[in-house]
Amino acid sequence: MDRIHDDNASQTQADGVAERSALNYGGCMKLHKLLLDHLLAVLSLLLIPTFTYAMSGMDAPHSGHVKGDTSLSESIGKPINSSEAEIEITYSADGKTAIFASGRKGSISSPGVPYNFDIWMSHSVDGTWQEPIHLGPGIDPTVGPNINTSAWELEPSLSDDGNVIYFTRYQPGNLSTGDLYVTQKINGVWQPARNWNDVPELPHINTPTGEEHCPIIASDSLIYFNYQQPGVTQDSDVWKVEKKNGVWQKPETLGSRINSPYRDHMHWTGLSKDGKSLLITSTRPDMGSRGGHDMWISYQNPKGEWQEPLNLGDTINTPGEDMCWTFTPDGKTFTGGAGPRDSYNHDIMWVKKDDVPLLKNFEPIGPPPNLLTNKSGNSK
Repeated sequence: MDRIHDDNASQTQADGVAERSALNYGGCMKLHKLLLDHLLAVLSLLLIPTFTYAMSGMDAPHSGHVKGDTSLSESIGKPINSSEAEIEITYSADGKTAIFASGRKGSISSPGVPYNFDIWMSHSVDGTWQEPIHLGPGIDPTVGPNINTSAWELEPSLSDDGNVIYFTRYQPGNLSTGDLYVTQKINGVWQPARNWNDVPELPHINTPTGEEHCPIIASDSLIYFNYQQPGVTQDSDVWKVEKKNGVWQKPETLGSRINSPYRDHMHWTGLSKDGKSLLITSTRPDMGSRGGHDMWISYQNPKGEWQEPLNLGDTINTPGEDMCWTFTPDGKTFTGGAGPRDSYNHDIMWVKKDDVPLLKNFEPIGPPPNLLTNKSGNSK
């Protein structure tokens, strides 16, 4: 019995040691897990970009474009680029006028936010870009005061005859409030900008609660545009609207291959002349993404269905933001905004189209047509 008792005592003691060891081990594991969870939470706050009304970093000091190891893009230089943000450049049909969005000195202050965006215009004289003109009040009576305001004016495009500017106006700092606007030059003077819903010749596609931005006017009967609407779209998606028998029809989405759960949008000349290829800016993290916004291309199959977009590659895309690129009128040069990740502190960059392998056979449409009835403007 004693032997049995001694054995039982020994076993009991061993069991107690094992139990304490298990408790100590379990406690350590719980502590390690708590520490790991805490570390992951801290890292998530540090590494995950925060998107509110605008991309974080928009109010950070301008740090210029950081090129990838194989990026061939180059800065368009001064006076187009300044120490502030420059994005979303487009050109007149003759290539001698450029309009773009900028927050440079002279832009109208936006209330409640430390940054602003206005439309600026530059003319090329003997191949050299001149100092940009602010399209706002008190700057030049022949180009204002009816375009720039304390709101954000972005994504401008100049019609093929030089007499119309299509653009997007946002509440300052709130990228979910975009509406499409248009202004027309008549007798050399830019008229008050009008909401598309107030213009009979244009489709009435602006909504009270959504974002409509950057129209791609392919013809007088086909317009692509970018649309974000809570409960309707996943984020910013690409849509189109067509005119049939003289009447603009209900807009349609381009579908789930073009439109991902992330931000997708087209810009200006990002459609091929045959309508079978298109370019998008997207934040999708699909295979091939270089990070941030990248430029992508999609092709239609023989059935007319858009296929999964392909990343344009390292000759243009970087780990930063590469977005809103478009072509010069001759179709030979690709230009757009590029800058640090999660920031709109961009410069206007350029690259030869043929240096981007997937663009070699892409023949872009030109500047948008003037869709307004009164075409008597003076393009000077």
